[in-house]
Amino acid sequence: MNVIALDGADNSGKTTQLRLLRRATGDAVRIGESVHHYQPRWPRLSGAELAHWWFTESRSEDLVTLLLDGYRRRLDALGDQPGRVILDRGLATVEASCVASVMLKDDLSARDAEAMVAELRAEVLGAPAPEPYSVLLNLGPAAEGAALSIGRERGADERYARYQHLLHAALETRRSRHATVIDANRSDIVAVQNQLRSQLSQVGLPVRPLLGDVRRVIGLGGLSESGKSSAGEYLRRRFDTTRLKQGYLIELAAARHGLADPYGEEPRLLAELVVDELDRYAHAHYYLLDYTIESLHRPDITRELKRLLGERLSVVYLDAAPQVRARRSLVDPATLAHNDEVKRARGADRIAATCDLLIDNSGPCPDLERALDRLMNGATARPAAASLRVTDPLELAAPTALRHAAATALRGIRAALGERLLLFAVAGSVGFGTADPELSDLDVLLVVETGCTTDLAAELVRLRRELDVKLGVTVLTRHELLMQRCDSRTFSALYSLGQGRIGCQYVSADLELPDFTGSERHQRTIQYLARTLHEIRRPLLGVETSRYRLYKSVLNAAKMLLRLAGVEETDPAAISAQFERTFPARGRARIPDRAEYRELGQDEIAAVASSVLHWFEEYLATARTSTAADVATLTAV
Repeated sequence: MNVIALDGADNSGKTTQLRLLRRATGDAVRIGESVHHYQPRWPRLSGAELAHWWFTESRSEDLVTLLLDGYRRRLDALGDQPGRVILDRGLATVEASCVASVMLKDDLSARDAEAMVAELRAEVLGAPAPEPYSVLLNLGPAAEGAALSIGRERGADERYARYQHLLHAALETRRSRHATVIDANRSDIVAVQNQLRSQLSQVGLPVRPLLGDVRRVIGLGGLSESGKSSAGEYLRRRFDTTRLKQGYLIELAAARHGLADPYGEEPRLLAELVVDELDRYAHAHYYLLDYTIESLHRPDITRELKRLLGERLSVVYLDAAPQVRARRSLVDPATLAHNDEVKRARGADRIAATCDLLIDNSGPCPDLERALDRLMNGATARPAAASLRVTDPLELAAPTALRHAAATALRGIRAALGERLLLFAVAGSVGFGTADPELSDLDVLLVVETGCTTDLAAELVRLRRELDVKLGVTVLTRHELLMQRCDSRTFSALYSLGQGRIGCQYVSADLELPDFTGSERHQRTIQYLARTLHEIRRPLLGVETSRYRLYKSVLNAAKMLLRLAGVEETDPAAISAQFERTFPARGRARIPDRAEYRELGQDEIAAVASSVLHWFEEYLATARTSTAADVATLTAV
């Protein structure tokens, strides 16, 4: 028999952690309950009667003997069968409880109480035996931990409070006897569970992490027609979240565990079952990371879900004026009123008082979407100054004129905006180090506070008169950046900035940068490709443009398709060569590099653009209903 002990003071979460573990391990692990379950002489008392017997009626020697003998009987009972056993309270916790009880009952010092318990332990347990591998759920220093234990106990009186302080002090002296200590007061319940599972795996009991594949959960609450479904659908479309209903998860749990009335179960247990079903779903769909759980309708269950998931769960309550909800409703007013009455009886409206985000959804859809964007992007935002690479403009890998132009622009814009300038980053070919001294423009990405347009416009007029290079500027406000409200080209520059592929030349200490994900970049790349094809087509249809702009559009189209194929190139010669290798095609004009471009006239560049555009049109058409013969005509060399 392999024995593992889970130690900790009262209300440290041992029972909950063992319950979560048992659901994951099933019959592979047996749980050794508290020692009194194995002690036939334990009085059949509970509540106040048990406390009175424990602290007043019983003799200290008898109480300690009963507890230690119960511990011995538990080991004997569980040792009859092979397999893993996890004890609810190991020897260290049993001893600490004995010491604290004796100190309180007999007003003994810690030294005298320890001596009494050690003597009785020798009598009851015999010669010292190796202690089981033990994990301590620690609630912090003794005073802090005792306060937490007391605060979590209903009806705690002065005697119980004194006992907890003594218990935590006794446990603290035994800290070194544990193989590992988990700070249970600094993490949510699921995080503590996963730390426990990690420790168990080190002693040959592998258990996969609980919700290991789940990154974030958004719980949506509100009355009928408040917008829960609209919010869930927007989050699905915009952030790839997976929509689940709380009722669906509860139904699954009821069927799995044979619960005739799941809503009659204790809220803590019901919340655990919801998490268990979410874990099963997420494990089967491991490629899904973010979830919404709609229709949170009971504040007690919601509160327990928050204790389990902590910061991983954001509770959002959607509110709307009664007349707005009535206007949205597809049912008659009487039915809507009845639905509201049912939900209020469950306490659905009381979730608003404790939610993480309260949204007034009485307005148009963009108002709701703006609030959800802030929630999703703000949660993953990080200080930009700590994550971005800062490069002096004069040290850019670019021609001298462009480097000096970048330095001049930075000085001028900082002087004009002061602290309202939050980010200055040189993007484009200059930022990537592939600039051409004759062809390249200076492309600058700015993030500013709101209300800067007039002052910035005046400074840009001055700079464009002074600089010998063409200056292109893209401007976002702080909030546009945080909500990622930008076009696909700007998103690409911000993604490269966040990945360290390009640096910035100035960043404010208080600017936050959202998480520009690879999946979102993929979608933005598709949009960017569509835009470049449009830019190629317009001049071919008679819209006037420059020769270089048309050439850049052709390069960008090839660059975007290469990116979708997993290839990153920024130099025109490398883009041209890699495009030919990755997408070989008979009859398609080869994209020239910069040296070759200089030798071509407007009509010749237009011919290249027309050939490349035609190939793209055929490529996209055959991708939907292609045959081997169709593909062969496009890719044959």
